[in-house]
Amino acid sequence: MGRNFGSGSRGTAFILTFLGVLLISGNTFGAGGTCPSGANYLNTTTNSLVTLSSLGVTSCYYIAANGSDTNNGTSEATPWLHAPQMPSCSGNCATVQNQSGGIPPGTGLIFRGGDTWHFGNSGATPYTGGVWNFNTGKIPEGTSSNPIYVGVDPTWYSGSSWGRPILTADNPLCNTGTVDGSTCFQDTSHTYEQYYVSSCPYQISGGNDFFNLGWVENYIIDNFELTGLCQSATGAPGGQDKYVYYGSTHGNLQFTNLYIHGWSHLQFAGTNGSSNCTTSTVCFNILAFNGSPYSSGIPSDIVQSVVVDGSDSDPVAGGVCYGAFFDVTYSVFRYTSQCITTNMHVFHDNLYEYFFENGHSNALEESGTWSGTTTDAVYNNVFRHLETSGGTGGVGIWLTPLTTMTDYVFNNLMYDEGPMECYNVGANDRSAGTQTLFNNTFEFSSTTNSITCEVQGYTNPLIAANNHFITETNGIGSSCSSQLTSAVTNLQMTHSTATSAGYTSSETYAFSPASVSAPTVAAGTNEGSANNAYCSALSTAAATDSYLSDAATACLNDTRYACTYNSTNHTVACPARTAIARPSSGNWDIGAYQFGNVVLDPPTNLQATPH
Repeated sequence: MGRNFGSGSRGTAFILTFLGVLLISGNTFGAGGTCPSGANYLNTTTNSLVTLSSLGVTSCYYIAANGSDTNNGTSEATPWLHAPQMPSCSGNCATVQNQSGGIPPGTGLIFRGGDTWHFGNSGATPYTGGVWNFNTGKIPEGTSSNPIYVGVDPTWYSGSSWGRPILTADNPLCNTGTVDGSTCFQDTSHTYEQYYVSSCPYQISGGNDFFNLGWVENYIIDNFELTGLCQSATGAPGGQDKYVYYGSTHGNLQFTNLYIHGWSHLQFAGTNGSSNCTTSTVCFNILAFNGSPYSSGIPSDIVQSVVVDGSDSDPVAGGVCYGAFFDVTYSVFRYTSQCITTNMHVFHDNLYEYFFENGHSNALEESGTWSGTTTDAVYNNVFRHLETSGGTGGVGIWLTPLTTMTDYVFNNLMYDEGPMECYNVGANDRSAGTQTLFNNTFEFSSTTNSITCEVQGYTNPLIAANNHFITETNGIGSSCSSQLTSAVTNLQMTHSTATSAGYTSSETYAFSPASVSAPTVAAGTNEGSANNAYCSALSTAAATDSYLSDAATACLNDTRYACTYNSTNHTVACPARTAIARPSSGNWDIGAYQFGNVVLDPPTNLQATPH
């Protein structure tokens, strides 16, 4: 079922047959019902839709808002009201939950679309009882070949059309459209706007989290809408107030098709990182994903086709991630603040827009690195509208490869930034690996350099090739002079020069070449596998690391321009653009785009003049 990290079974069932009676010692359980048979489930390796059975999920229980825990739960006609591991699970739901070993590998928990489960308001029905905690009681675990699936059947829903099942903490929204001066306020004392509430009506019992997946492995969490979290807790990230929590996970957690939004908070004591933000004050703490691997050698999470959208919230208060974020693809992150990873390996084909710096935050920052590889890749992403409405000093991308590693960063587009750096090559006090940036397009309106270097006792080798800089300052700052080991065929131009040449943000694909005569076309260095080392190095790494297979292919093509976002049903469509192959011989284009392998037709109606 996609990429495997090893088995997670807690023991082997010993089966004895005596006089036709089957006795099971160890993991005993009653079988669930037949699972949905449609090809509606994401294979995260191929990014294609497959059946549950092909993922190893073969026994299913059903949950709906009109169900009852006294039902057998084995069909859509006889669903439970709650799911195993919800505190309110009772009756036959509890019987299955509490069996030896918990629910078995290969089990699916299927929720009816369009229904709502309440996590905060105990007077609402159905009420979950608090945090949906898979790390308590008879802890269920999947295996690499038979994961536990928690999700949906898209053909089963209430109402007239499909909608995700909703998990809500029951708190009202607070944003620019709901400010009333009584329960929802606007704070303009900072350099950015902030919206806060006078109180949080509800907190989720057991930690103010929706999911707790700590210490487990081999799960697929699919197709839920999560909303209504309100922060009243004190402290910093990693405390409470998390939509999805998976501390000390044993690996292989897959999060797909989630829509996370609708957070609120009490008034902050100060900006993130300020002296006013202490363990006893309310400050930035709301996180969409908060995870950590059990050990540095275990890949932890796959995040794919996910939407985190704080456009209905206070964007400066919602963090995309803190920790983990191993394999993040084909997703949309918008109206958020901060993503600090500790285990990131690949980050590609993501749309990251409307980033709000909240005093001390960066859009995509590594504070740790997975030690199980020598190669990481960040590619085909679109970063735009970053720190444009306040804040100062943030960074778009800040990676920290280990000394023995190389990060390859290519085919990314970054444009429309406020007073921040596009890219920081600093060691972040942790590492000194090589960072190779090639075929990126960085448009930068700030007076700060696009790429800067933080020399903190490390050398941090920097290689830059075929990058297109549109800026009034410098594409690569002078601070990188001691780290820049190679820089070839980069093109830098001012905004007026770029506009005159046809590179604008109003194009369907921003800052792409408009004609074969555009300055970036055929002006770069060929970095293909048969020529220079970048694509061939990725191909070599992919031979033993399946996570890099797509990177090795994408390296030989131009940008796929991430994904398009449907703000009505909060889904993504990927890729947003059909990639064009880089030429196998001859010069590549500079920047994220390849204009095409243009072959000019010979002129016609020529006449020869004898001499």
